[in-house]
Amino acid sequence: MTTGMRTAVLDAPRRFGIVDRPRPVAAAGEVVVRIAATAVCHTDLAIYTGEHPGVRYPVVMGHESTGVVETVGAEVTGVAAGQPVIINPIISCGHCDSCLRGAGHLCRNAGLFGREVEGSMGEYVNLAARYVHALPAQVPLADATLIETLATVRHSQERLGLKAGESVVVLGQGTTGLLHTRLAVLSGANPVIAVSRTRWKLDMATRMGAHHAIDVSAEKAIGEVLRLTGGAGADVVIDTAGGASTFMAAIEMLRPGGRLAPYAISHECCTGFTTFPMYFKEISIIGSRALTDDDMAPSIELVASGKIDVSKFVSATYPLDRTPDAFEEYERNPGKVLRIVINSMAT
Repeated sequence: MTTGMRTAVLDAPRRFGIVDRPRPVAAAGEVVVRIAATAVCHTDLAIYTGEHPGVRYPVVMGHESTGVVETVGAEVTGVAAGQPVIINPIISCGHCDSCLRGAGHLCRNAGLFGREVEGSMGEYVNLAARYVHALPAQVPLADATLIETLATVRHSQERLGLKAGESVVVLGQGTTGLLHTRLAVLSGANPVIAVSRTRWKLDMATRMGAHHAIDVSAEKAIGEVLRLTGGAGADVVIDTAGGASTFMAAIEMLRPGGRLAPYAISHECCTGFTTFPMYFKEISIIGSRALTDDDMAPSIELVASGKIDVSKFVSATYPLDRTPDAFEEYERNPGKVLRIVINSMAT
């Protein structure tokens, strides 16, 4: 019986090694998952290039991942060997103030699978059984990696309290922007206005139900948003692009009393920002971080039922041994990629 496994280790920015390691063993309360697929997102790219703050190298990345339960440890119930699963990568300590009030995604002490905790860019991982969620057999494991991202989108929209009939603008139509667009459509929002400077992404947004697709920058879209909302401005603006200029444009697009979700992770300072619009337009800025456990099951159902089709989101697939090539492609052509998937089961 083979007791080793291959793992992709990022020793330093842009320097991968594919190494052999002992295969993990499930302790009490844990499962070992044979990883099938790991999607590479912008957070992974920032870790790869060294731009993500606070990362300690070497690191095993990978947090958008699916696989099959290999073994279960003692005291594990509700999951069995052979079950296809998706991993909830938000690892919490269980005893800080955030965890004790039920907000484990805001845990002060733990972190993200694949960043603070070794992730899924290998053949096997072991983790507490509470972090795996069963997947229906009909959902391909590579496609199912998108469910984790969808869960973060759902978490954001749950915090926004989106209502049927509200006007929604989604700035940026990458993976998260497209999922925000589709989820807004499913909520009954009307109109849903997709904004991007990339024509093929806008075409996808239209296929996902967007009522309007605007092919300009966020700053140049302000006038068109006002026109499409009868001069009132949007009830909700969701920024999946990030950056100071986009944030400022989003504020201008909002109607008085509107709500802004700065969903994109950005470290850029907004030097021209003042709090005056918060007062004068009484707008709300509603942040969201990652996902909660409660977001997983509904997100799995949205994909399993076909209400959200994620089958076109995987731009390319690489075997584990070619992980360096996958990241080189992503860095070289970020505008052409939605998700690259690392297939840990490929020979």
